[in-house]
Amino acid sequence: MHTGSRTFRLATATLTCAASAAGLVALAAPANAVSSDASAYLANLNQERTDHGLAPLTMRSDLNSIAQSWSNHMASVSVLSHNPNLANAVSNWQVVGENVGEGPSISALTTAFWNSAPHRDNILDGDYRDVGVATATSSDGTIWITVDFRDPMSPESSSTVASPTFSSTTSGARVASRHPTLRIGSRGSAVRRVQRHLHITADGIFGRQTRRAVVRFQRRHHITANGVVGSRTWRALHA
Repeated sequence: MHTGSRTFRLATATLTCAASAAGLVALAAPANAVSSDASAYLANLNQERTDHGLAPLTMRSDLNSIAQSWSNHMASVSVLSHNPNLANAVSNWQVVGENVGEGPSISALTTAFWNSAPHRDNILDGDYRDVGVATATSSDGTIWITVDFRDPMSPESSSTVASPTFSSTTSGARVASRHPTLRIGSRGSAVRRVQRHLHITADGIFGRQTRRAVVRFQRRHHITANGVVGSRTWRALHA
């Protein structure tokens, strides 16, 4: 089982049946439907949020459609990956994020997401208000799941869908994650993580003080000192 996460910040064919190169067939719900697996995962996700004092997320039909298309795609090609067009496909957003995974059951995926810090950060990000959850199941029984998060620019612009209120995370599970690219104007939990690594005030706002601290860190670690937190800077921070 594998999982992955990705977050963008501003200043950052739906298939019902498709054959993969390996001959597997992806069986998926229509883009406007909510599968029982998706509903079960949303219930788990919102329970985790409410247990930590956060408001539950509202499932939105536009995010559901995007998530379903991507789950169908992953199942059809049997490759776990992020939607490269996510930031363009989602509308009305200030913050948008994505968790993706594949595994034998919703309970196993719930555990894998929760045990991985980048995915858990998306789950517990207080900026998010909206979510789309979709699954596709390939003929070998593997569940492919996409969870798309959004902090909307305006809260009521999208229709609502009725919904229920680089290490091993579980046996046989590998985690694959991507960190967001951060720069002046970025906000949220990923910025706070960087600020804590740099031992500066962790207010979640990427301003001039944070950029100066990033530049100093990059110079010490022989990284291009552009003040932008990309993949090389993330790796150095974790190291």
